Amino acid sequence: MHIKKIFLLISLFTFLLILSGCSASTDIVGEWADEQYQKGHIDKLLVIGIFNKEKPLLRRKFEDGIAEAFNNAGINAVPSMDLISYKEDIDSTKIEKILSENEFDGVIVSRLVALEKNREYKAGYAYVIPYNNYYGFYGYYYSAVQYANSSGYLSKNVTVVLETNLYDAKDKKLIWSGISETVDPDKASDVINSLGPALAAKLSTEGFLAK
Repeated sequence: MHIKKIFLLISLFTFLLILSGCSASTDIVGEWADEQYQKGHIDKLLVIGIFNKEKPLLRRKFEDGIAEAFNNAGINAVPSMDLISYKEDIDSTKIEKILSENEFDGVIVSRLVALEKNREYKAGYAYVIPYNNYYGFYGYYYSAVQYANSSGYLSKNVTVVLETNLYDAKDKKLIWSGISETVDPDKASDVINSLGPALAAKLSTEGFLAK
């Protein structure tokens, strides 16, 4: 009986090691911030995930997961799908109404930019905003939607690269942008579960979120 208990404990320990080894990790490897922005007042966020319209469940899970991470950090975050059906086109009039009626302080938007296979190393780099339309929410959103609707998505044994932008809700100006890398996720939830806390921690440390 004693030997059986020891065997069970060893088996359980081995199982936990396997689980810990399979968990994906996310790092913010590049970022840009508006140095002129008055930080520290963002207390309510609208969370938008930009995905192919044919994948509404992926968008639902992504927005819910990111919102949960910010809520756990003390910030009121709301998935856009709570307010806008995936069947609806998001236009400037609709967004303006949502931001105003719900008194959001900021909008956080994420999109897939790359799936990189067989990477042997990862290196940080200086992140520079490359296009003028990134400085306004609407120009960025519409161009990102076009890209999302023509792109593939997550697969196994890759590094998932996402771009996340934070906009001030009042003037729709970009105030922070970052590139994240999630290494070797098995499924989309691995990316979501590791990205959300990483973003919340980064924006809190950078002073954007209200305390």
